[in-house]
Amino acid sequence: MQLDMSRCFMPEALAGPAPVRALDEDDRRRLNQIRACSYLHVFEVLETLLGSVARERARTDLEIREVLAPLLPLDVFDHHDLFSSFEAAFAADFPARPRLVPHPDDLAATLMHASPLSLLVLALHLKLVTQQHYLACVRGDERLEPHFVRLLKEHWSVECGSASSGANADSSLAIQQALAATLPGRIPAGLRDYRLLVFAIDDVLRRQSDLDVETLEDVRDHPLPAADRSVVTAAQVAAHRKTFLTVGIVNAAFVYAMRALGPTAPSVLAGVVSTLSSR
Repeated sequence: MQLDMSRCFMPEALAGPAPVRALDEDDRRRLNQIRACSYLHVFEVLETLLGSVARERARTDLEIREVLAPLLPLDVFDHHDLFSSFEAAFAADFPARPRLVPHPDDLAATLMHASPLSLLVLALHLKLVTQQHYLACVRGDERLEPHFVRLLKEHWSVECGSASSGANADSSLAIQQALAATLPGRIPAGLRDYRLLVFAIDDVLRRQSDLDVETLEDVRDHPLPAADRSVVTAAQVAAHRKTFLTVGIVNAAFVYAMRALGPTAPSVLAGVVSTLSSR
């Protein structure tokens, strides 16, 4: 795979606008490309961690296994080969080694202690985000790097079940059915813990934002001025947060599915978005 490094990889709707006038055109394009690499890495981290925690918790508790049944098939979040092939090509073509957030132990601990219902809610969130990103932001944009566009199309295709056997489409439907069948007594803890998971992911995204800026400085071979660095980092945090969290929480299909958890669910979602904006 030979990537076209003369192009942006991410649409502005996902990467965020170029935030600092002091950055020249090359730096803005590189920052966009860095965001593309870290975007895939964060997806890989979240999907792999969620899948492994679900299987570990189901292994030791029959009741949890029944709740998490839609997340247990190995192919529900199995995109490792898809992402790793791009990461290898990017590392070969980009002028600096991308700095990527390591295994987030704090998020893993939160997932291990969260209610099973909240894991289902987070899984549906991620699946719908994947679909929305490609359909609303990437599809048809001929300005973007074509290999990256094809990768996002394949990711979307797998998640919506239009590739292979459709197992992922079945899992999305199974998650929604499980949410609709949730016992009322489990809902308050599920909503509370989903909120905690969102904030734990936001902390991971903050760390990745700092690493994105460090990668840009590696390419420039000198640091950004302090004021510019602060603005660039804040823009990266906002872009990551919108891409992975806010877009998913306000997704119409997600809000519709959450209504199955009762009349308080929409207000909980609105509260999460409001709190994120002030973090």
